Parts: sequence; structure tokens; C-alpha cells
Amino acid sequence: MRIKSLAAIASFILASITMSSCLGESENIEYSPNAIVMAFELDAVNGVNYLFTIDQLNGQIYNQDSLPVGADTIIDKILITKLSIAGIATVRNSANTEDSLLNISDSLNFVGTMQTPFKFKVWAPDLVNTKDYSLEVRVHQQDKDSLDWGSQAWATNFAPAITGKQKSILLNNQIMVYGSSSSSVYYSSVTNGKTWSSATISGLPNTDITSIVNLQETLYATVSGNTTAYTSTDGIAWQESSLGSNIVTFIAPINNIITAIKTFDEADNSGTSQTVERFCNTDGSTWTTGNIVPTKFPRTNISYTNYTSSVGLENIMIVGNIINPTESDTLTTPWAYIEGQEWAPMSTDSKYGCPLFEQPSIMYYGNNFYIFGEKFDAFYKSKAGIVWKEETSKFLFPEEIRGVESDYSMVVGPNNFIWIMRSTPNAVWRGRLNQLGFLVQ
Repeated sequence: MRIKSLAAIASFILASITMSSCLGESENIEYSPNAIVMAFELDAVNGVNYLFTIDQLNGQIYNQDSLPVGADTIIDKILITKLSIAGIATVRNSANTEDSLLNISDSLNFVGTMQTPFKFKVWAPDLVNTKDYSLEVRVHQQDKDSLDWGSQAWATNFAPAITGKQKSILLNNQIMVYGSSSSSVYYSSVTNGKTWSSATISGLPNTDITSIVNLQETLYATVSGNTTAYTSTDGIAWQESSLGSNIVTFIAPINNIITAIKTFDEADNSGTSQTVERFCNTDGSTWTTGNIVPTKFPRTNISYTNYTSSVGLENIMIVGNIINPTESDTLTTPWAYIEGQEWAPMSTDSKYGCPLFEQPSIMYYGNNFYIFGEKFDAFYKSKAGIVWKEETSKFLFPEEIRGVESDYSMVVGPNNFIWIMRSTPNAVWRGRLNQLGFLVQ
């Protein structure tokens, strides 16, 4: 219905005025001067109702929780199911020459309203006051289930002295990267990652760090060919800890302790002395000793992830490589630990397990576990760490490094960014699952 003048709008309203006057001609009727939208709602999109915010001060209507990717292909078919106003609403034509009544029973085209908002005017019942509104139907431009690495490496030639195996860890909001044959540590802020600095390490007998963990912003490490633990508060200057010797490796921190493996000289049933490995925990000053370490428990290339269970308990899950594997060792087996309990293997079924990786990494990310290795061919995903499945779409490595083997290290930093530092070529990649980067409304 075209409306070419304000008089036409007036006649539309006056019709209802006349009808109301017939009910009692002696009454003086005053019409509201308020020209506001009191409620707005769109029809469900893919079965989901999205709430809209009405900003009366700025005359804006928008959905805080954006519609999913692809919704803009059907948004022109969505109806306005609720538009509560006291008077009427009009829209202006594209030539800006005449008005039309806004009919919510029509299917209006809202495509692209984030760039060019849909505009309309609300007239108060007194036909004097008006208010302009703009409607934005916001649609995500990224697939929430995809892992976004950007178009290229985050940084290149970041640590030229690191050409082989490496270890990385977070300390005081810095990413610290150590090489197996470099006397320097490379570091960068977790909010940067493009600019890297280096410093000469002191206090370590060699730089081949075999394990490194962070307990309350203090690093604990073991090095190749040495059973003494070393500690540092800045990752550069190290010193021998007071934890003694006979330490095979640190495993992971949990709450206020570090789990580790130590060796002990013990007598067997015949009284013969033998060396055994036992799980031990330390708070940084004293040790508690636990059970004997199973043969198939990882001793090298250990990667750990901390997470909270469904009942609120702090847990650890690790992967790594075992000593002297056989032909039957075809899986990367995760091991789980709850403080005060014992380590237990998770997936051991070849049908549902994770393939054997030489340098495995594990992370608890987006409420799922992921494992990958030095070939960067695929992520393997599991909800509980038992049944593993290869990710074949969306959650992938960047094309440039997919399937390209390299020594590397990995950390998951603040704001859900995954950082992968590769030795050859010497580069840093930063990625994030899109849904973990969306603002929480």
C-alpha cells in the first residue's frame, strides 16, 4: 500500500479515531506521543529463535548472538513475527520519494543488513512524533567448527638456531622455546608471537631438555644424560633444585604438585638389588612415592594437558613415546591421572585408538581431546580419551604444512590460540577454533 503524503497516513489513523469516538462522543481522546518499538522478533532460523536487542537511545535493533554461516542465503525468506508499536511503521522507497506501510506479513529481504541496515520509521498515534530505526540481522562470516590459521605463518625465522627437536612452555605470559642443540632460549609474548627475542641459557649442563613443566610460574626441567632436576623463574637462568637426583622425567603439574618418575634401588624377593622406576609427586620441596611404573608408560617426548572432569576434579591426560617399542605397539596410548589416584591407560583398542606418533602432542580444547604428531597429517579427536576419530574436515592443519614432517613444539595460550613452533622450516603458526573466538554475549 503506497502512502504519498502525511495526509494519507493521517486518514489511516483517523479511521480508528472516528470508530473510537462513536463509543462516547463526550469523551476527549488523547493519543500517545510515544513513537517506539516495544518488541521485535524474527521467525526461527534453522529451528532456532534469536533474540533481538532494541537500543532505544540510538534507534538500533540487532541480534547480539549472530546467525550461523550460510543463514544469509535464507534470511530474505524469514518473516517478522512480532513488531509491537503504538502507532504505525513506514518504509521509504529506494528513490527516497514516497513511503509505504511496513507490512510484517510480507517476506522482507534482510540480506546484508550488517553493511546496509534495513531502515524504517515509527509514527506515534498522535501523528506528530516519529522515530527512525535501523535493523541489523547479524550473520557469522566464519564457520564456527573450523580451525582458522590465517592465510600464512604467524612468524617466520623466529628461532634460527633451533633446527632439531624442541620444547616449549608458557611462563609469565611468555612462550619459551628451547632447542636440543641450542644454547639459547627464544621467547615472545602470548599477545604477540611475531617478534621473538633470544637469551643465552645459564645453569644447565646441556640444552637438550627432556622434560619441562610449570608449577606456579616456576619451571622444573630434566636434561639428557642427567638425573638432577633444574629450576628457573625466568626460563633463562637455571640452577639445581633441592629435589635430589634419580629423576627420570617430570610428567605434568596438577594443582600444587608435579608428577614425575624416579628410580630406586630395591631388593627383589631373593634379596638381589635392582633398580625400579616409581611414580612420585612433589610440591617442589619434598617427595611422595607411589607405584611401580608400567613398562608401556611413556618416558620420552611427553606431552600433557590439564582439564577439569565433569564432576569438578582436576585431571591430567598425557601422551608420549615408550622405551623399546615392539611391532605390536601401533597406537599412541593416552594415560590419565586424578590427584591421589594412579595412572591408567585410556584407549588400547586398535579399532578406535590413535595411530602411533613419534612426537605426539595432546590438548584439551573446545571440550574435546586432540592428538597429532610430527607429520601434521591430521588431528585425532576424542570426547573422553577412549574412542578416537580422525578429523577429515574443518579442524585441519594449514595447507602449507599439512603432511609436511618437522620437529616442533606446541602450546595452547590465552584466548584459545593454538601455537605451533616448527623447526624446519623455522616458523610459527597460530590457530583458533572460530567458535572460541566469537564474543560471548
